[in-house]
Order: sequence, then structure tokens, then C-alpha cells
Amino acid sequence: MKGLFLLAFALVNVGYSQNLIPPKKALSLSKQYKERAEWFLSMPQYNSDSSDYFVQRAIAVLNPKINEHQTQIARLRYNQIRGNYLKLDTKGEDSLAHAKWPEYQKLPENPEENRILKYDFLVHWANVKLLKGDMKESLELFKKAMSLIENVNSRETLAKTQLDKALFYGRYALTDEKKLTLDYLHKSRAYFKTDPKKHAASLFMINAELVWQYFEIHKDSADYYLDQVAALLKHYKKPLVQVWYNVMYSKELMARKKFSESERYLRETLVILERYNINNEYYGQCYDLLATIDMSQENYDRAIVNYKIAHSEFLKQNNEYATLVLESIANAYEQKGDLKNALKYKDQFYRESLALERARNERSLRENELNVNLLTREKELVKKQNQQIIYLVALGIGAIVLILLYRNFRLKQKSNRKLEAVNNELAINNKLLDKRNEDNELLLKEIHHRVKNNLEVVSGLLALQSAQIDDPNTKEAMIESQNRVHSIGIVHQKLYQGNNLGSIEMKDYFINLSEGILDTFNAEGKVRIECIMDDLELDIDTAVPIGLIVNELLTNALKYAFPNDTNGKINISLSKNDTSLILEVSDDGIGKAKPNLAKGTGFGTQLIKLLTLQLDGVIDEQSYNGTQTTFRFHLKAA
Repeated sequence: MKGLFLLAFALVNVGYSQNLIPPKKALSLSKQYKERAEWFLSMPQYNSDSSDYFVQRAIAVLNPKINEHQTQIARLRYNQIRGNYLKLDTKGEDSLAHAKWPEYQKLPENPEENRILKYDFLVHWANVKLLKGDMKESLELFKKAMSLIENVNSRETLAKTQLDKALFYGRYALTDEKKLTLDYLHKSRAYFKTDPKKHAASLFMINAELVWQYFEIHKDSADYYLDQVAALLKHYKKPLVQVWYNVMYSKELMARKKFSESERYLRETLVILERYNINNEYYGQCYDLLATIDMSQENYDRAIVNYKIAHSEFLKQNNEYATLVLESIANAYEQKGDLKNALKYKDQFYRESLALERARNERSLRENELNVNLLTREKELVKKQNQQIIYLVALGIGAIVLILLYRNFRLKQKSNRKLEAVNNELAINNKLLDKRNEDNELLLKEIHHRVKNNLEVVSGLLALQSAQIDDPNTKEAMIESQNRVHSIGIVHQKLYQGNNLGSIEMKDYFINLSEGILDTFNAEGKVRIECIMDDLELDIDTAVPIGLIVNELLTNALKYAFPNDTNGKINISLSKNDTSLILEVSDDGIGKAKPNLAKGTGFGTQLIKLLTLQLDGVIDEQSYNGTQTTFRFHLKAA
């Protein structure tokens, strides 16, 4: 009964507020409640529940049937949605935005404030999609947001869109957009810094992003913008802002070897997180940094405890740093002398790193697609702006011609100069676009470089593992696996070093592969490998299996064809006709008594058969004055 009474009282109170309070007074009262709600989101009185209570009060006094009130209600609810980032994960935020968007679509296109409100909602949603990994959907939402305010020309709105573009482009550190990101950050900062108190939130986002952008490339600039954030703390007293500053400043102190002072800031940050019940990745960051300090002081037991807490916190946030912390735990155990646990965490780090790297490579490809779309979008905006300029110039010239005919010649000259300037600008923009396309190729080369480096890490881990194995058969299998990984790594190396990102020159590839295998078997002075073939380029899907086949045949020849360190020669050739690829690998060794590759039982033999089947090929092996193995692959399948 008490609950029903309170509900009835609330409904009566809301109805009373909406119907009896004059509209202007209701707006003023709602503003006061809103200010009170914002006060409860600042330190030291931070209380999100109290803030939500006053937001509801601010909404309750407004009448949704009045257009001006309707806009204010939508803005208040948008602020509530933005405030849910501490309570929901990205999936929950995405679902909430999807459910609320229809309400914002119903808002009238005019006044202008409604368009800006819809723009803010879509930009927020686009960033949630980015964090969630939905790249294409994110881009579509961002493009839709930009289209809403194309004709809004106020200086504040322009600065706002520049900031939003900078944060959107910089969120995944897209290579082609880095310069554009910095340019937008500095332009928006020039406007917002005129009133730091009013624009404290925007200035914090700008300066924080500039710290990240310069952190690895220009230490002095990063320190300067970190000091700018410190100056904003008196105006912008949000707990997360103080947490962010403390963590970044503690990193700077660690770089100066001021570990005690750095630890004090980190402990203070943990107190803030606990006091205000904030659950996010900063817990993990604090414990990770504390463990790093412990390592510098050779306190390995405490470092291991803190690293494990950091790992647990990162896992809760589904943060990829959870994988990286595993290597730190392994290093701490190694320094402590506990090699068993060190190897355990090294193995776990290796397994999870491979999975993480695969995800990163897939994301890199998606980011490249996003990058191309962003470039296209920017080109469309430039083209539209140029069209508007041309239209305005032509309109101005026409008006002047009608009013002042006697100045016709001079006005035409002025018009021609302006048109020439516009054309020059278009030519410059086209050159910039060509440069960005070149940078896209560099991005793909970076991906291949990263894959090659990861394969080298795998090869190194196999070498490290084989060094600890006493059983000769197991050790031999590990070395052969290392050679297989190396043969794939050479393919990616050729892709990022070559001029053609779609194919590999096979003769040079075979030479590099042969040198590596000869070095592995220490046979450089005894066995000579020759590539008797013309230059021939193949795509990566064909080159990798052919490279693995040749790797297996060379390994078998060096192991069995030349016993007792006898000298010998191995020939490799690859040719192409209209219907097929022909691969031949022959040696002048002792040959085989019963050549029958198809009935082999070893792993290498099975691998050759599977790869031949993959390329729709057939095998023919002859053993006379050595061994000759010929493969014929169907060209279409290859």
C-alpha cells in the first residue's frame, strides 16, 4: 500500500508540475535540477545515484507535449545514456542506444538544437560500435551524424565536429589519418581554450588525446599536454579525469626513476576507484604499474602478486593487456629463479599471443577498409565544399555584373583567378589522395611485416624449446617445424619487401629458403643447391604450399641422400605452361631402394601429399642416380 501511495503521489506531482507550472519557469526549474545532478558527478561529493535522482526530477517538471520541453527532455536522457559507461559493457551500451534511437528520430528537424542533439547521439553510438569492433556500422553512423550538421556553421559547432572527427579517426590510430587527427585536435583546441572553465570537458578530451598521440613520438609535447590536463583539474572534477591524470603522471615519474612518488600516485588512484565504486581497466593498469615498480626494486614475490591482480582485472574488462601481463609474470618468475612457473606462463603467453595476433591482423584488415572509406568521405566533403565555393563565387559575379556592367571585365578577371585557385586546390587534393593510396600499400606491408615478425617469434620459441629437449627424434621434429615456420615467414618477408603486394618471385624465394635449410643442417660446404629456372611470380595462396613442399624435399635430401658427410648437389626448378605448374626437385645422392612416396608414413610425406592435393596436383618420383620428384599442379586450382 505504501508503494502504491508513493507511486500515486509521484504521478500527481508530475502531472501537477507539467500542467500548473508555466513553461518558462518549468525550464528554469529543470535547469536547476540538472545543475544539481551534475554537481553530484564531481569530486568529492560524487554519487551517481543522487545524480540520476535529480535528472529524473529535471525531466519530471517538463511537459513532453511542448517542443522546447521535448528537446530538453531528450538532452537529459542523452546525458543519462552517456553516463552508463561505468555500468554497462559495450554490448549493453550498443543495445541501449539501439533501443533509444527511435525516440530521437521523432524529434522535429528544426530547431537546429534538435539536429545537434541527434548528431551527438549518433557520434556516441558510432564510438560504441568502434569499441565493439563493428567497423562498417560505426562508419555508417558517423557519416549519418556528419550529414545532420553539414549546414550548421557556428564556430562552436565547427570546433565540436573537428574534435569528434579527431577522436573518431584517432581511436584506432589509423596510419593515414594520424596527421588529419592532429590537425583537427589543434584546430578545435584553439577555439575551446578561449574559455577553459566553460569547455573543460572538451579541453580534457583534446589534451588527453594529444598526450596519447605524442606519447611515443615526442616526449616534450606529451609532457606539455599532460600539464594542460593538470591545469584543468580545478574546473573538471570528475573522478575518472583524476584517475586518468594520476596514472599518466605516475608513468612519467617512473620514466624519471621516481618510483616512490609514482607508487604514491597509484595508491591514491586505487583509493579513488574504490571510494567511487568505479570498475574499469584502470584497476588493472594501477596493479600492472605497481608490479613494474616492484620489479625495479627486485621484490619479485610482490611483483608476481600485483601482476596476477592486474591480469585478473584486465580479464574482467576483456582487455587484451591481460595477455601481455602473462609475459611479465613469466619474467618475474624467471628473475626469482622459479623456472617451472616461468615456462608455464611463457607457454600460456605464447598461446594467447597467437590468438591475439590473429585477431589484430583481422582487425587491421577491417581498419584498412575503414581507412579507405574515411578517405572517400573526406574527399566527398572537400568536393562538396569546393562546389559551394564555386557556386557562391558565380552567384557573386552574376550579381555584380547585373548591378555594375561597366566593371564587367575586371570582375571576369577576378572570377578566373578564383576559379584557377579552386582548380589548383583540387589538383593538390588529388595529389594528397594519391599519397594516401600509397600509404594504404604501406599499411598492407606493415601487416605482412608483423606476420613475418610473429612467425619469427614462433620459430624462436621452437628453437628455445628444442634446446631443452634431449630426445634426438623429438628435437629433430622441432627443428623441422622451425624450418616450416621459417619457409612461411619468407613469403611474408618477400611481400613487404617487394613492389607487388599480390605475388612472390619464386626463384629468389627458393634461394633464400635453401640458404636457411643449408644453415640449419650445417651443410653449406658439402651440398650445393641450384635453382635452374626463370623468374616466376606466384600468389601467396600458391607460394606458401609450394614453399612447404620444397622445404620438406630439401630436408629429406639433406638427411638421407648424402650419408657420411658426402658432397652432392640438389636442383630446384619451377616452370609454367598454359594449363599447369611443374615443380622438379632432384639430387645426385644415393637414391631410394623402393621409391614410393604415396605410401610414406612420415609426417613430412603426409604433409607433401596434403599440400599436393590442395593444389590439385599429382606426384611422380624417380630414383636413378639420385632421386627426382616431379609435381604437376593444375593451373586454375593453383
